[in-house]
Parts: sequence; C-alpha cells; structure tokens
Amino acid sequence: MDKLKNYNIIFTSLPLGKSDFEFELSQSFFDLFDIEQDFEDPKIISKVILEKKSTMLELKIEIKGNITVPCDLTGELFEQEISNNTELIVKFGDEFDDTDNEIWVIPREEYQINIAQVLYELTILSVPTKRIHPDVLNGDSTSEMMDLLDQYSIYELNEDTEDISDIKNNEDDDDDEIDPRWAKLKDLKP
Repeated sequence: MDKLKNYNIIFTSLPLGKSDFEFELSQSFFDLFDIEQDFEDPKIISKVILEKKSTMLELKIEIKGNITVPCDLTGELFEQEISNNTELIVKFGDEFDDTDNEIWVIPREEYQINIAQVLYELTILSVPTKRIHPDVLNGDSTSEMMDLLDQYSIYELNEDTEDISDIKNNEDDDDDEIDPRWAKLKDLKP
C-alpha cells in the first residue's frame, strides 16, 4: 500500500464542507497495479471534490484526459479522449469494508482514505471497447489495412449502389419467395 501513498487523502485536518483535490494519472500510476493495460501514454487528470460531514464523507470523482490506443480496423495508434465520473460515500464503522462500489465503511480511528483503486477502475471502465481511428470514421484513411478490408469485403460496391443499405434492401427482396411448407404456417391464427 506504500506505493499508492500519493493517492491518500488525509481528511482529519480538513474543515467541514467541500475540499478540492487533483491527481495526475500517467503511465507510472498504471505501472503500480502490475496489470497490463491495452493503452499507452495516458495523460489523465482526476478531480476529486471531498465533502466532509460530521458523520461521513462524500467524494465526487471525475477523470478526463487522453490515452493512445490502436485502431481496431487499421492497427494504427491514435489518441482517444476519455472521461468518466463516480460518487463515493465513506461511512465510519468498526472495520474496513469496501465490498460496495458506492459506499465504503472505514474504521472510526482512520484519518485518511486511499482512492488509487477507484481512480484505476474508473479509468479502465472509461476505455471504449470499440476503437476506430477518426480518419477511418471520416473516410480519410490511407491505411493499407483499409485497402485490404475493401478488397475482401463481402459486399461489392460500385457506382450504381450508393451504400450498403441499398445492398441489404436488395437482399431482403430475395425473401419474397417462401418455401410452400412455411407458407402454410401463415394460415395459422392465434
């Protein structure tokens, strides 16, 4: 836990009310977790608003920044913007319990809280599962991979067909011919 001490918030000396904290999450932060990430070069800022009350703490945590990820179609690296936020309530009790994602219980004699795990999970959950380079979305990609995808596409695009939806509409026309055995089922009524 010593390696995560930079992400401790000492709340005993704080006055009642709101206090702001800011953490920078770079590659060195993610290296602390010994889990391989599928992104590189994170530049993320986390803003934490801690509201201290007499019986509990309320934390509002927000992350925002950029990571470098490979495009799922071309394999090219690009910067992906990410953002996420969460709220956490910290109550005081007899023993530590963080089994609930939204409510933690910490011992009454505790004077600090470590939010490194929350920041890590919030970042990992904000990474999109489907990553497509902006140039591919705009149609400006000159990647060899896109040429290969076009070459081996199951749809043959030509000047007469404007887009894939026209092809799909043409495929739906083939469904008009129904096997006579299935046509009898249409006569059944509930």
